[in-house]
Amino acid sequence: GVSNSSSCCSCCSGGDLTGREEIDDVLVRLDCVAPAVFTAEYTVLTRLGDNTSQAQVVQAPGGRRSITINDVRYLYDSGRTATCDLVSDTCEAVINEARTSDVFLSSEFYAKSMASRLRVDADRRVGDPIASERTLAGEPALCVEVPVTGGTKTYCALESGAIALFDANDLLIELTSYSPIPDEAALD
Repeated sequence: GVSNSSSCCSCCSGGDLTGREEIDDVLVRLDCVAPAVFTAEYTVLTRLGDNTSQAQVVQAPGGRRSITINDVRYLYDSGRTATCDLVSDTCEAVINEARTSDVFLSSEFYAKSMASRLRVDADRRVGDPIASERTLAGEPALCVEVPVTGGTKTYCALESGAIALFDANDLLIELTSYSPIPDEAALD
């Protein structure tokens, strides 16, 4: 079933659903993040190597997006893209995902790549998913715990569609602050 409480269903149809409501309610949010306007801040633990990273996602009207992971900023604006090094203040006119592969994050870590991972985990699950609602960084989130071989993976998505929590054996992504106002400085 589709939950009537999700404001997202009116904005997009989302991708393929799994048939499990607990998973699909979170998937629809992750799939529908594109039109949302917000600034989200994250702390990310890459468990291999025990590396902690800071990340920020800004989505502004007109499809403008800025995804900053440590000192790398990915920019999407009116069909133009760039990957920038904030230390050397240089940019290349492509999205170069290799720049943040060392911390296992892509420019789509906050929604699209989480939706892909959740679909894979839904196929690989070894038990029933468990749905819950949590408050993360002061924001209500819809969560699902998916038991897979080797443990349980937790996915939580905000109403806007952005990831609020991802907890797995390779990564821990935690929302630390959220605002419905885009940080325009990050889009320059």
